[in-house]
Amino acid sequence: MAGTPSTMLELGTVAPDFSLPDTSGSLVSRQDFQDAPGFLVVFMCNHCPYVHHIREALSKFAREYQPKGLAMVGINANDVDNYSDDSPDKMVEEVANFDYIFPYLLDETQKVAKAYRAACTPDFFLFDNNHKLVYRGQFDDSRPKNGIQVTGRDLRAAVDALLSGQSIDPDQKASIGCNIKWKLGNEPNYFRSIRLKPHVEKVSEAEIDASRDWGLGSDEKAPDETLPAQGKASPVVLEDEQLEKIGEHVCAHMDNWLSDWSDEKNAEKPPTAHEVELRERMVRVEKELRRQQQLTKQGFDLMDKRSEAMDKHLDALNQRIQRSTTLSLGTIVGVGLLVIVVLKVLSV
Repeated sequence: MAGTPSTMLELGTVAPDFSLPDTSGSLVSRQDFQDAPGFLVVFMCNHCPYVHHIREALSKFAREYQPKGLAMVGINANDVDNYSDDSPDKMVEEVANFDYIFPYLLDETQKVAKAYRAACTPDFFLFDNNHKLVYRGQFDDSRPKNGIQVTGRDLRAAVDALLSGQSIDPDQKASIGCNIKWKLGNEPNYFRSIRLKPHVEKVSEAEIDASRDWGLGSDEKAPDETLPAQGKASPVVLEDEQLEKIGEHVCAHMDNWLSDWSDEKNAEKPPTAHEVELRERMVRVEKELRRQQQLTKQGFDLMDKRSEAMDKHLDALNQRIQRSTTLSLGTIVGVGLLVIVVLKVLSV
C-alpha cells in the first residue's frame, strides 16, 4: 500500500520545544515533561485511515506505559480549514471516543511539525531523559488491510529498552501514513522531496492486476500526449509570481487530492500503476513549469538587451540629426553672406 514515509530525523537530535493548546484549551509544552525518563511525540490526526488502524492500540499503549514513566503527547498539524474532520471540535470527540489519556494538541501554524520534520500520520518520535531522539519509526508492521495484527511491537521494544536503560537498535523502520495536510504555500521542502518519490512497500499481485485493468502491460507505460516534447516549448507570457503560484498549486493542492483519493477513499486497495503514473506525470509537469519559467526569464532578459540596443541606436541617430542640422544652418548663412557681397559689388 502506498503512503508517505517518515523523514527519519537524525538520532540524537534534541526535541524542539513547543507550547500548544490541548482539547481543553490549556497550553502544553515540552518543558512540562522535563523530568520524565522518556518522552514520546506522536503526529496524528482524526481522519487518516492509518491512524484509524492503530488508534485503539495506541490508546491501550498509553495506558500501559504512562504509569511506567513514559510521557506522551499527540499533535494534530493538519490544515483544519480545509479538513474539517481534523477541527478542534472533532479532536475533542476523538479523545472522548477512544479514551486518550495523553494530551492531544493542535499545531495550527504547523511550525512544530516542521521543527520535528514530521511528514506523515502517524509519525513517532521517542526522546530520552535528556530529550535526545532515540527512536523514530513505525508502530509495527501492520497497515490497513495487510492482514498483520496491530501490536505496536517496534515502538514497544524501543520504549522497553529506554525505560530499562538498555541500548536501542538504531536500525529502525520508517513509519508510513497519510501525508500531513499542509496549508497551501506552507509546505516544507522535505515534504515535496518525499511526495514526488512516493513510497511503495511492495508490488502485489493485486497491483499487477490493477495495472492490467488500466490497459498497461508489465513493460508498458501510458502514452503521455498532454506534455510537450522537451526542448520544443515556447516561452509563455506569465509573470514569475504567477508561475510560482501554479507550481505551488500543482505540487501541494493536487498532491493532497491524490493523497486523499488514494489513502482515504481506497485505503483497502494497493496503489495502481495508473496512480503511480499520475504522480510521475506531476513530477514532469513541475519540471516543465520550472523550465517555462527559465525560458520566460530568458525572454525578458533578451527584450531588455534589445531595448538597450535600440536606445543606443536612437541616441546615435539624434546626434547625427543634430550634426546635420548644424551643417545646414552653416551652409545657409554662408550662402546668404555671399549674396550680400555680390549685390554690393554690382551696385558699385
